[in-house]
Amino acid sequence: MLSAEEILCSTQQVIAGLEALRGENRSLLGNLQEAMESRPASESGGLEQEKSSIIQKSLEKIELGLSEAQVRRLVQENQWLRDELASAQQRLQDKEQEVVTLEEQNKHLQFMSSIRKYDQDEPPLVRTNKLLTDLCVNVQEMINLNS
Repeated sequence: MLSAEEILCSTQQVIAGLEALRGENRSLLGNLQEAMESRPASESGGLEQEKSSIIQKSLEKIELGLSEAQVRRLVQENQWLRDELASAQQRLQDKEQEVVTLEEQNKHLQFMSSIRKYDQDEPPLVRTNKLLTDLCVNVQEMINLNS
C-alpha cells in the first residue's frame, strides 16, 4: 500500500504529464488552425476539420483530467494536514500534561522545603511538645468516638 506522501507525489507526476500533454495538443491545434486559415476555403478539407475536432475533444478530456487530479491532490494534502494537526495537538496535550505534573511536583517540593525550614527553625523541645499534644488530641478523639 502506498503512503500518503507517495500518492501525493504520484498525483503531482500525473498532473505534470497532463499539463505537458495539454501543451502539445494546444500546439497541434494551433498549427492545424493556422494551416486551415492559410488555405483558401475551397482547398480546406474535411480531414483538417476532423483532426481539429478530435484534438479539441482531447483537450477537453485533458482539462477534465487535470481538474480531477487537482481535486484529488487537494484532498490528499488536506488529509495530510489533518493528520499533522492531530499529531501536533496530541503532542501539545502530552506536553501540557507534563507541565501540570511538573507544577504539582514543584509545589510538593516547595511544601517539603517549607516544612524542613519550619522544623529547623523550631527547637526540638517545642516540636516534641507539639507531637505529644497532637497525639493526645487524637487519642481523646478516638475515645470520644468509641463512647
